[in-house]
Amino acid sequence: MAETHAADPAPRSAIDLDTATLLSLAGGLADRIVLQAMRARGHHVTRAHGFIFQRLLTGEQSITALAADLRITQQGASKHVQELERLGLVTRRTDERDKRARVVALTDRGRAAIALAREARAAFESHVAALVGVEELAATRHALAAVLDDAGITAHIADRSIPWQD
Repeated sequence: MAETHAADPAPRSAIDLDTATLLSLAGGLADRIVLQAMRARGHHVTRAHGFIFQRLLTGEQSITALAADLRITQQGASKHVQELERLGLVTRRTDERDKRARVVALTDRGRAAIALAREARAAFESHVAALVGVEELAATRHALAAVLDDAGITAHIADRSIPWQD
């Protein structure tokens, strides 16, 4: 005789969800909001492109360095750089020190896209502060920073080498 199980009841609201699910859903929402703002202004980028942008903010990078820092393959880094180049957000040129290598740099349009993303994130932050209050938001930020510190992510923030998370 087959054993029957009662269905797992669905949560009634977001507050019924566990912290990991809330973080995942809220992070995805923040990403979508930023990407929608960018697309509305003609920048058809992806979340993955943001990891490339972060590394390029430190200066030009070779494909090899991008791949190593992001912990992806050189093929993967090349693919994303080609997409960004087609969008006019980065440029590639031959490395003057090593004629076999190519270096990638942000274009003015790429820097404008980054500025737009920052504006969208600031608007999201203001919206959240208006929803929950500045003190509650500060406490949430503190808790999230503690989680990142514990996971060792903070060590990568200053040099913009946060590992790829796909």
